[in-house]
Amino acid sequence: MKAYQHIKNFKLTSTPPDNDFTRNAPPGTLFLVSEDGQEWYESQQLFSPDTAKIMYDADGVIWGVVNKPVSQRGDIYAVSMLWPVDMSVVEMDVDLCPDNCRGDGKWCYIDNCIKEIPVDYIGIAESKKSQLLAEAENIIQLLKRAVRLGMATDKERTRLEAWERYSVLVSRVDTAKPEWPQKPE
Repeated sequence: MKAYQHIKNFKLTSTPPDNDFTRNAPPGTLFLVSEDGQEWYESQQLFSPDTAKIMYDADGVIWGVVNKPVSQRGDIYAVSMLWPVDMSVVEMDVDLCPDNCRGDGKWCYIDNCIKEIPVDYIGIAESKKSQLLAEAENIIQLLKRAVRLGMATDKERTRLEAWERYSVLVSRVDTAKPEWPQKPE
């Protein structure tokens, strides 16, 4: 059975391990060291050229993926495409890495598996509802102030009523199946 690399928790360091590579590196070169003391540039040679590489954060969220050969690197699955600051890197058989997996925060690496993070549509709708209500409330307060001070135009009074109606409609939106009302002009 093939042994796969899994190097955890790389951190930027100003004092890299003393080896030929780090001694000969140009001034200003940045170095990463894993929690077990492995230096990133040196550790890259430990990864197989024919495996997928996954870069993930402490919560398992995937932020970098090499699941296709990189033509600029000789058509290998090049771990050098990753820069894992505050990240871990694991390799796996290409067949175990979904073809559509991307380092976009929508995938996670948990229990040696890659899984798509479920989208919380209700949470997204709740957030949108809060934003729309806050926007409406800001506009309503300004228009109410103009009315209270006797400075409102007829157009502003009409806008005030439209925004108040809109805010009531938004407050009634069922976030499980949202249908958003049209914003007033």
